[in-house]
Amino acid sequence: MEKKTELISLRDAAARLGVCRATVHNWTRLGLLVPAEAAPFRFAPETVAAFLRSRRDGEGAKLTRRANKSRSVARLNRGRFRKAVGCFRSLHLALESAMYAAVLKRLCREGEAEFREEKGEFVFLRKSVAAVMAGWCSRLKCPLDERMLRFLRTLPEMEDGESLGELYQALSSIGRRAVGGTYYTPTALVDESLSFGCGATRYLDPCCGSGHYLVRASAVLGLGAEQIYGIDCDPIAVELARINVLLAFPGEEFTPRIFRGNALTGRILRAEYGTFDFVATNPPWGGAASEGEESFSLFIHQALRFLKAGGRMSFLLPEAVLNIAAHAPLRRKLLESCRIDVIELLGRRFSGVFTPVVRIDAVRTPAPAEHHITIRHDSGREERAQHLVTERADCAIETGVTAQERAVVEKIFRCGGITLSGNADWALGIVTGDNARLLTFVPEPGAEPILRGGDVLPGCLREPRCFLRPGRLQQSAPLRFYHMVPKLVYRFIARRPVCAVDRGGRLTLNSANVLIPRLPSWPIELVARYLNSRLIGFLYVKRFGTCKILRRDLETLPFPSLSEAEAEELLRADDAAWEAELSRRFGLTEAEAQLIAHSLP
Repeated sequence: MEKKTELISLRDAAARLGVCRATVHNWTRLGLLVPAEAAPFRFAPETVAAFLRSRRDGEGAKLTRRANKSRSVARLNRGRFRKAVGCFRSLHLALESAMYAAVLKRLCREGEAEFREEKGEFVFLRKSVAAVMAGWCSRLKCPLDERMLRFLRTLPEMEDGESLGELYQALSSIGRRAVGGTYYTPTALVDESLSFGCGATRYLDPCCGSGHYLVRASAVLGLGAEQIYGIDCDPIAVELARINVLLAFPGEEFTPRIFRGNALTGRILRAEYGTFDFVATNPPWGGAASEGEESFSLFIHQALRFLKAGGRMSFLLPEAVLNIAAHAPLRRKLLESCRIDVIELLGRRFSGVFTPVVRIDAVRTPAPAEHHITIRHDSGREERAQHLVTERADCAIETGVTAQERAVVEKIFRCGGITLSGNADWALGIVTGDNARLLTFVPEPGAEPILRGGDVLPGCLREPRCFLRPGRLQQSAPLRFYHMVPKLVYRFIARRPVCAVDRGGRLTLNSANVLIPRLPSWPIELVARYLNSRLIGFLYVKRFGTCKILRRDLETLPFPSLSEAEAEELLRADDAAWEAELSRRFGLTEAEAQLIAHSLP
């Protein structure tokens, strides 16, 4: 008899993958990791092993950046650096000391340095390199010692300019990178972005990190060392960038024009070096924000100040920048001060980030009335008249929407009606701040059932399979909202609204939010059915086009006015009659109703 493979628990799968249980469950919900059994989840060991290999190879790594990652202390064991990471941990070496040693290894490989064993010191063969390394060494709290040399010997060959950046990320904690919003940018994306600056003579990366863009600028744009400028607030990254740029120009003596500081102040470069004709970068996403704007938004505003008239800029950004209401001021600024030439939808391209990526190429000059924005994606290309986008109150840039679909969306919104704005109470799901400690998948004394996004289905709720232990929470609405009966619970991560009525007064995790509607003559069951309808799904996908269900978007959806008798009749209608009645109330033709029916899976 063939021996049956023994399955492993969710806890064991998380341990093998080096993540928390909540992350594994999220991958499962997204269909990235398929369990052999559900309720409770159990996995085949070979499935987990294959998924781990795909993550290491950079394929299928679609982790969401969530609040709990800021507390993570796990470190990336990236393939060839695994031995070095282990040595780094065992020696309790300071991160900057480890990177200084790694740079020494790279310089020796490139013939820029030699180790003189009789004196126990490194000698640098280029004055420019010696100056940078001497300045860096003077900042280190401890000089070159045996621990640093032991770490250096465990390192693999640092054969290219990307090695230092990859090692830096491997040694830096996941939590540190998630807080700063910084992730390694694939070279292909860098080169595509830089190619928009063809002909530039002065290039700036205002958040250069270890200098990936700067090094590639010398190759893609053919710029000399004196034409390339970078700035970053991370002192280690600045030193790495200086060395990487020096190595990009072998044999030349120069001081890299890379500075430590906050480019958002604009004082360091603009005061001393004037403006630039090209700015390109992948700014931090989700980093420190100011006045309601995310860090990438602030970097774009500053790039516009650094650019001379007619200068070009190319930024890699989260796709949500195109249509999320919070980014409307940024879109208006770009549309009114720039000619946006190309918007390229790139999909999910960063290992460790679930958010799709978009590249925006723009020129700092007013767009002529006839100018059209080119939108490129896997399915082809679209054109959008820039002046029409600017005329919209939210300046949203729709993608993947045909002219017919756009006309239907506008027709429905023109019909008007009542909305949830001012007619509902809202509550975000609980953010524990420490899922591993506060959540359990086994009932325990004192632990309360808690609904997650995956428990919410169109019109019904699964019984909670997760329980919240008592403890201090990072974020929670007043308990009365969770214990309200009845209430609507809707998924936070979804392309279209998915909601159900909760009559059990249960808690919700941050993947499931709470809505308590107060619409005249709309019973809560009918509100749920309306939000789950095909028509609202169409509206949401075509108007907002995000993977998040946001309150501000839900509050714009039009609800037809109903009498109590009409509401009761609609509650009894079957699905076909229900969708037909919605089409009738919004004055849709049969062709328009069929367009909605066939536009969504």
